[in-house]
Amino acid sequence: MIFSIRDLSFELGSVLLEGWPAFAARAVCALLILLAAWLVRRWLTHKGFPALEARSWHFTGTPILLRSFAVPVQRMCTVVGIYLAASSLPWAIPGVRKLFLMAFQLVMTLLVCEGLYAASELADLVLASCSPEIRSNKTLLSLLNTTYKVLVIAVGVAAGAQEVGFPIGSIVAGAGLIGLTISLAAQESASNLFSGIVILLDKPFSVGDWITVGDVEGEVIDINFRSTRIRSPDKTVNVITNSKICSATVQNAALRTMRPYKFTLGVTYSTTRPQLEKLMQDLQAMLDASPLTNRGTNIVQLVNFGDSSINILISAYLLTNVYAEFLQMQNDLNLNIMDIMQADGVDFAFPSTSVYIEKN
Repeated sequence: MIFSIRDLSFELGSVLLEGWPAFAARAVCALLILLAAWLVRRWLTHKGFPALEARSWHFTGTPILLRSFAVPVQRMCTVVGIYLAASSLPWAIPGVRKLFLMAFQLVMTLLVCEGLYAASELADLVLASCSPEIRSNKTLLSLLNTTYKVLVIAVGVAAGAQEVGFPIGSIVAGAGLIGLTISLAAQESASNLFSGIVILLDKPFSVGDWITVGDVEGEVIDINFRSTRIRSPDKTVNVITNSKICSATVQNAALRTMRPYKFTLGVTYSTTRPQLEKLMQDLQAMLDASPLTNRGTNIVQLVNFGDSSINILISAYLLTNVYAEFLQMQNDLNLNIMDIMQADGVDFAFPSTSVYIEKN
């Protein structure tokens, strides 16, 4: 005979069955257990979880956990049913029940990790008390979600290995030594990473701002955890590591309410005092009447006498922080200054040298 059952019994109250009737009774119990697991899963799917999700919870993370664990809990019901049903059957092979228990614990651990992995929105709650700009920062949210998922995977792998019987203590010690070696070799990368987090949290500038970092000036086009990309006026893209940005002085033109318009106007020494006074009056009147300038900040003054010119300081603040608009305003004011100088009969000075030849 290929298959036989020995030492088999089934007892329910005063009823005692042996042999094939006992095997049939155990098979029926296994089927009933599977049916009960299916009914519980169906109830959770159609009534249990929908009712829980419809309630209002004090803790913000509760709805997230309910949504993420809905499917894993349903699968847990099936796994529990299969395990109990399999354990209720007679097994003549030594060690089968222990194998079932280990597999059951391993699968349950993985299902718990599946639920936690799906609840990555919990990481966003870390920023709940921060400003709206930080809460809406996609790069920072991506970092938190990725970090959370990596931690869940690491814990899941460690727990699964523990269930299987691997020496977790030795593995963790070895991983710590390897991590220390990697961290020593990647100090600069770690510095850039933490500097990137500081930039995202402190927000000295944002994408689209016009900034100056050292000798690099331009528009910020990207901020990541290693570097910041800046497009210069000549369309060159400069990649600066975040650690260098954090250690440098950053000028953010986007935070200005106005932009300075300031230069020295040189006129020839042949210009008379009445011409100079008339020129400065006309320039002051032009700046004060212009809708482009902040009227209280306009200055037109004779400041010094240069080697080949009489120098007049012209200073104002233009009512914009957009670089392209500033250039257009500056262009219009410069053309107005040319018109005034021509109308007043004053010439621009340029570097010149006078040579005197002595006759003997």
